[in-house]
Amino acid sequence: MEGNSAKMARMAQEPGRTFIDAETSIDGKIHGKDATIAGKFKGEVNLTGTLVLSPTANVDATVQAELVEVGGAFSGKLTARKVVVLETGKITGTLDAGQLVVREGAVLNGPVAAGKAVSGGSGGAIAPAAPPAKS
Repeated sequence: MEGNSAKMARMAQEPGRTFIDAETSIDGKIHGKDATIAGKFKGEVNLTGTLVLSPTANVDATVQAELVEVGGAFSGKLTARKVVVLETGKITGTLDAGQLVVREGAVLNGPVAAGKAVSGGSGGAIAPAAPPAKS
C-alpha cells in the first residue's frame, strides 16, 4: 500500500493538477479540474474533478467539486457529488453530498445533506429510497 507522502508526491506530478504544498498559505480562488491542498487555503474552490485535502491541510472555503476527499481540517461550505471523510478528516460547516463516506475517527460538525443528487447547492428534498423489489 502506498504511503501518504508517496501519494502526495505522485499527485503533485499529475499534469493539470493544482498542488498547494504543506508549507504554503494562500487566500484566493481556485478554478480548474483537479487540486490537492496540503497547506493552508482560504477562499473559493470550483473544480470539475477531484479535490484532495491531505492530513496537513487547513481549508476555510466554499467548495464545489465532483469528488472531495477530506483528510485534513475543512471549514465552510462543501458541495460535491461524492465526499469521503478520512480517519484524519474534520469538517466544520455545511456539507451537501450526493454520496457521503465517513471513516471511523472522522469528525463532522454542522448541517449535512447526503443521499440526493447535488444540484449546485440549490437545496431540495432528499430523494426517497426505492421500494423493495417484489419477488
